[in-house]
Amino acid sequence: MTTGVQVEDLTIRSSSGAVLLATTSLWVPQGSVTALTGPSGAGKTTLMRAVLGHLSSGTTRSSGSVRVAGQDVFALSPDALQSFRRGHIAFVSQDPGAALNPTMRVRSLLREAANHSRDADLGTVLARVGLPEDCLRRRPGELSGGEQRRVALALALVRKVGVLVVDEPIAGLHGELRNGIAELLRSLAADDDVAVVVSGHDTKVLHRLADDVVALGEPQVGLLELATRPSDPVVAGPPALQAHAISAMAGRRRLLASVDLRIGAGESVAVVGPSGAGKTTLARVLAGIHSAASGTLEVDGRELAVGRARRSRRDRRRVQLIPQNPLSTLNPKQTVLQALSRPLRLSGMTGKAEVADRAARLLGSVELDADLMGRYPDELSGGQRQRVAIARALATEPDVLICDEITSALDTSTAESIMELVERTRIARGIGVLVVSHDMAVVARYCRRILVLADGMVVEHGDTAEVLADPSAPQTRALLV
Repeated sequence: MTTGVQVEDLTIRSSSGAVLLATTSLWVPQGSVTALTGPSGAGKTTLMRAVLGHLSSGTTRSSGSVRVAGQDVFALSPDALQSFRRGHIAFVSQDPGAALNPTMRVRSLLREAANHSRDADLGTVLARVGLPEDCLRRRPGELSGGEQRRVALALALVRKVGVLVVDEPIAGLHGELRNGIAELLRSLAADDDVAVVVSGHDTKVLHRLADDVVALGEPQVGLLELATRPSDPVVAGPPALQAHAISAMAGRRRLLASVDLRIGAGESVAVVGPSGAGKTTLARVLAGIHSAASGTLEVDGRELAVGRARRSRRDRRRVQLIPQNPLSTLNPKQTVLQALSRPLRLSGMTGKAEVADRAARLLGSVELDADLMGRYPDELSGGQRQRVAIARALATEPDVLICDEITSALDTSTAESIMELVERTRIARGIGVLVVSHDMAVVARYCRRILVLADGMVVEHGDTAEVLADPSAPQTRALLV
């Protein structure tokens, strides 16, 4: 009989002795939801991994125990733990897309997890997580980040396990979808008698969702005010970025349809919209990553290739994309110095001492100590990884910086410090900044103008304060829920 999750006096340290998770105890009965909150680096993900019986390389359990369904997970051999997890625990990570086999269609993923093949049953599962049945025919790469997250939850549903561990499930989602995911997790606990452990920073939603909230680390500061701040004057001259009729496909599915966008030099513009609207696709097209695209693009008056045509090394540096999850782009086997060295060498630096000196100065510009250059990504907090990603983007001295949900998985205090860093960089360098976000407080505070996407099309645009004060499109109103 499954009996939930019990953590007693658990302490986890790094090989150097640093405390990664201070002594923590919690009890998650069947049919209940426990939320883990706290600032970045407080140990939320470390604790969730411990519930799975997993410790990252270089970490040790210095005290305590973890029992799932009455079983001490650290007492199991690797093979026994794998078998136990298959029958009792489902885990949904911060980046569920990375865990979904890109070559398999959603139908095959669900069939493999459920060990049955009735499409009617699979369609019912998708409906429960708010996805249409035609998603069964799609591959993970054809889904938005929010859709991938719901597919990951559907995989957990079909396995019918007793414990569900979900890391940051509402990060980067707009208000309506955020509430929908929270309601789904609540119903899984209440209707399916599942013990749910969930982490996050949106304390308002988490407190409404959870039966118990465990705060790790220091208390969080208040949320950003939904109020605009004075904008700096836009630099004269050609715009930093001018895009016209940008369209994109994924197979036969249209992701973007004739999107126009202008970012002035030294200006910050927001792109918002529901999950699946095409925001990340637009960011990837502008950065030259998404090849099935068309349209025209000028950066600082110079025309850049869109779609399958390759950009020169010089042109590739002009637009830099900072991803939502830096772990997806930072090589886990490379140190911070190695991660920064590649773009610096592509910019023309060759001397080892010169590269190391420039890397140290880049880290200083994002408020990180040069001592971190020898660390690997999994030895950094979420906020530190995001700062490294920013430093790497700045290494090429770009004309445009694209920030794709860069604060979604961070606590409020760290998120604000990251956005202030981007803001100072924008002003000091006079570069254009495109902010992709679901956080209307961040958009209102840091972006002069706003572009609202839905189904790959622009449904509303204009001055941020005016649009948010009196939105005309229903998709914009949904973001303010």
